[in-house]
Amino acid sequence: MSTKRKNYAEKCIDIHDIESSLDLVMNESNGSPVAVMKDGNPVFYCVPADTYAAMLEAVEASEMRARNEKVHQLGLELFGDEGKWKSWIKTPVLALGGKSPESMMVTKEGINRVRDLLGQISHGVVV
Repeated sequence: MSTKRKNYAEKCIDIHDIESSLDLVMNESNGSPVAVMKDGNPVFYCVPADTYAAMLEAVEASEMRARNEKVHQLGLELFGDEGKWKSWIKTPVLALGGKSPESMMVTKEGINRVRDLLGQISHGVVV
């Protein structure tokens, strides 16, 4: 016994009409998702490539903010206050190739390197 699933899209296309009508329906969707239906239930959703790319960028930006916030919290715990943290993060660090932690925190890899460095400092590892 199958249960009816909620449809979250304004535009729909039957799965049997994909080959003949998908381009038209996608163009009419104006960037919104299109539900592909089978027996009255959404099976999957399609989004235009530009919309999908924008979704990925939004997720990436959100992940970067969350990573930066975690490192910020680690820094505050390690240095004790915002002023000391801000001073450290702007200062070039030998362990980061002479770059400031702030300049490194624009990529996931850079954020991870700063996080690892904070962990080493908190455990007394000479860096």
